[in-house]
Amino acid sequence: MKNLMKTLYWNLYTPCENRETEQEPDDYHKQLIDVLGKPERKLVLRIIDGKDRLADEIGLGNFIFGFKLATQLAHELKKYDGHLRSEQTADEDVRRST
Repeated sequence: MKNLMKTLYWNLYTPCENRETEQEPDDYHKQLIDVLGKPERKLVLRIIDGKDRLADEIGLGNFIFGFKLATQLAHELKKYDGHLRSEQTADEDVRRST
């Protein structure tokens, strides 16, 4: 089920439209590469990769939560709609019998 949710998430995902927001971390990363040694650069890359994975997991988790909420709401609305139809049918039956 989680693989299905991942597929749905990535098919429906739209990247950030604000190019400045996306470009900013890359600019800082380039500045760090210029001043850090190789071991420090690897450490920074690991931090960035970890934060990216965490952001992906949070995004997927939020998508799954929203999807579950939407299905529960749809289920409740379907029950409510059926209840309304039952009341309407009962009202029509009462009108017909009078």
